[in-house]
Amino acid sequence: MSLDLNALKKLKLKLFLDYDGTLVPLTSRPEDAKPDDALLILLSKLDGKFPMFIITGRSASDIQNFLDSRFEIIAMHGAQIIHKGGKPNFLPGLEKYEDICNRYYSKLKYLESEFPGLMVINKGGGIQFHYYYLKRDINDLLPIVMENIPPGMELYSGKFVLEYRIKGINKGKAILQLLDEGETAFFAGDDTTDEEAFDLLKGHITIKVGDGETKAAYRVKDYKEFRDLLWRMVGDDF
Repeated sequence: MSLDLNALKKLKLKLFLDYDGTLVPLTSRPEDAKPDDALLILLSKLDGKFPMFIITGRSASDIQNFLDSRFEIIAMHGAQIIHKGGKPNFLPGLEKYEDICNRYYSKLKYLESEFPGLMVINKGGGIQFHYYYLKRDINDLLPIVMENIPPGMELYSGKFVLEYRIKGINKGKAILQLLDEGETAFFAGDDTTDEEAFDLLKGHITIKVGDGETKAAYRVKDYKEFRDLLWRMVGDDF
């Protein structure tokens, strides 16, 4: 199904844009996914025209390294919200999960030497196992990760990623809480983890970036095609 821009003009849109794989290409090293100048210009134009949030599984500090504090941000899949120029607002009780993750990170950091190419990342409320460069079979790692899920957390998988996430947290719930009456969410994402949000946001504008099965209403080929769509939305005729 193709997206009708003329129909979008009639809606009171609030934008929720995933970062990795949606606004920038996926990289083998998360720290390399820096925004280019053209993207920053595009985001500034969008932010001037629509209420807009960057929504990501990254931690608040991680995404702010790329975008500073110039945009509204939902981080950690919804556990952190950062308003422009402000400090992060945290899910109540997040400090408990930070402590839990510190303990489990110390316990599981050894996996990097046991599984060459693996990166174990403590997100301060989540732990990520990034296996893009993993030289062993992922099926050797998976049982260890499954046996060590911290209390109050759950395991989910994305593109070259396994992650412990606070139970019940997801992007879709965060988006619904931030919608005002009469607003339509415009949410785009590329990963299997975004499918939860696509499912919850039926009736809103949901866009899958890339291939694979999806519950999104619309699809674009890749981040470049998605950027082209966003440029049309900031045009004078929109």
